[in-house]
Amino acid sequence: MKDLLISITPHDPVIARDGRPFGVGQGIRMRSLDWPYPSVLAGSLRTMLGKINGGNFDEKMIKSLKALQISGPLPLIRGQLYLPAPKDILVKDEQDKRQAYAIRPLGIRDGDGCDLPEGVLPAMLPESVQEDFKPAKVPAFWSVETMVRWLTNPKGESFDAPPEPDKVEDGDGFHNLPQKEQRTHIWIDPSRGASKEKMLFETIGLDLSIKDHNDGIQLAARVESEKEIGDLAAGTGAFHTLGGERRLAHWKLEDAQIGWNCPDAITKAMADKKKVRMVLATPAIFFDGWRPGWLNGWPEDKVPDFWPDDLKLKLISACIDRWKPISGWSLEKGSRGPKEIRRLVPAGSVYFFEVLSGKAEDLVKSLWLRSVCDKDQDRRDGFGLAVWGLWDYADREE
Repeated sequence: MKDLLISITPHDPVIARDGRPFGVGQGIRMRSLDWPYPSVLAGSLRTMLGKINGGNFDEKMIKSLKALQISGPLPLIRGQLYLPAPKDILVKDEQDKRQAYAIRPLGIRDGDGCDLPEGVLPAMLPESVQEDFKPAKVPAFWSVETMVRWLTNPKGESFDAPPEPDKVEDGDGFHNLPQKEQRTHIWIDPSRGASKEKMLFETIGLDLSIKDHNDGIQLAARVESEKEIGDLAAGTGAFHTLGGERRLAHWKLEDAQIGWNCPDAITKAMADKKKVRMVLATPAIFFDGWRPGWLNGWPEDKVPDFWPDDLKLKLISACIDRWKPISGWSLEKGSRGPKEIRRLVPAGSVYFFEVLSGKAEDLVKSLWLRSVCDKDQDRRDGFGLAVWGLWDYADREE
């Protein structure tokens, strides 16, 4: 099994549409995602490898390409990975400073109640935070080093609040979403080679350049495969399309990228611990909607190879955002046409678990930036990558 790291440098703004219709009679303005879904990366990479192999997309080749284990895309800035901001932090602007508060499971006392599923606790701020406030915005991406400091802080105490998005500075461990570039296009009549009247449409692309820097935001990917396809991936080093409108990007094999391996600080912090926190680095798809289906146990023939032996987790609470839709168009023979709409758990969503059996340190070694989706193909496509940390219950007043 080969493990290859790839960096992708877009030559033009990346077109990554959301699930809303776009076409004649449905509106002429496309909507863009804030960051490409894993399926954008997986589809482009598999197409490129098939073309490198001579463009022979027969049944055997398609099966081999779909078996590729692809992880990403994650932001890559000057060789270091960045991760989506976790949903379990709230920042309050207080006069001349910003204060960070951690959202954690809150134990229920006698007489308390909630409408969450049985056994699931609400995730809330400490009771000492009395007044309501409007949470301040935080940068969309955190460096792995910054994320590790948050993940190893069970209660989020003494954690410096992230800066305002418009005050992010180079090297401070944070980065904002790419800017969106709008372009207006015309519809060309192929019979005349001229534009059709009143036929204008607009596209929005993600501009990954960084002002005053020659190197912008790259997309990072990890590819694991058997020897035959792995040899093709090892020959990566060319321009190929990424996303819609056939926008070009340069694909390059890298020797190393900081962040793919579990940091030592995480492994040491997790030793002999029972409360583990899971933060999604890419959107996830689960059989039970927002709740991982594997909490009920993996079928014996479906346990992922990287899943630690005897590991069993109990869900205590969750801090997640609204679901996001994903769809698409299949060109595969026998299934050509629109794909079904599925619901994604957004990146940055946080789950709080207790370890019932197994070791937490084995968990983070095996599952750091690995997919926790229920379905094999979703894991191979890069959905549901996760990072892990610690947690403790929110403080309650006496």
